[in-house]
Amino acid sequence: MLDSTTAEYIASLPEVETSRLPKGALFLAQGRIYQVIETGASGYHKAREWRQSEGTDVALVPGSFPSKYLPLVKKGRLLPVYRSRIELTEESQATCFVFPTEALALDAAYLDVALIQSPGAYVRNHGREPAFAVTDGVHAFRLYYYRQSTHGRHTDLSGLLVRPLGFTPQPHTKGPQYWRLLPSWTSTSLTADTTQVTVPIVKSPPPGPSDKTLPSIRLSDLVPPNNEDSRQTPR
Repeated sequence: MLDSTTAEYIASLPEVETSRLPKGALFLAQGRIYQVIETGASGYHKAREWRQSEGTDVALVPGSFPSKYLPLVKKGRLLPVYRSRIELTEESQATCFVFPTEALALDAAYLDVALIQSPGAYVRNHGREPAFAVTDGVHAFRLYYYRQSTHGRHTDLSGLLVRPLGFTPQPHTKGPQYWRLLPSWTSTSLTADTTQVTVPIVKSPPPGPSDKTLPSIRLSDLVPPNNEDSRQTPR
């Protein structure tokens, strides 16, 4: 069952006729994220569940040839888009989120890239850190740290102690609400030994080596109540 925050978010998304969507558009239908993969002539419009096999294909136009052998999805909720990868940043700095699992961090990164209308961004590992980055090969636009690997091991987040960071780590629940539509979504963060380290919040180099006024948070402070998600959806 959907939590109230997710249900309200879905209701806020515009409902559209899927047959009118361009190739590449992502929409939510039947509790799944679909991406339009074909917009051919004579109603040959198809969509596929995002990052899934062709066995999830659906038809989008009633009475079309694909609708004779595929399930028909006439309407869906359109996901928001980014006009440019720069919109993933904040004040020209990379945004950074800490996720409970590697799977969720990777899914969120791939979904962000899929929603960018301009080409050039892709997902890669962020150095030796337990994190992924959306990048153009030169600049990192958003970072996705995770507390637990796919093998169930707690990760070392001490890299977030580097000073200055150049970004502000935030809990994943502070990110865009469309992440809640991912099958791997969970609003609960894991507790690990690494939650006791102190993370400097620094967006620019400190005034000097004697400065002792830098604000800090513990990684445990990155675990908010389940209903805390105030970040606005990008348009």
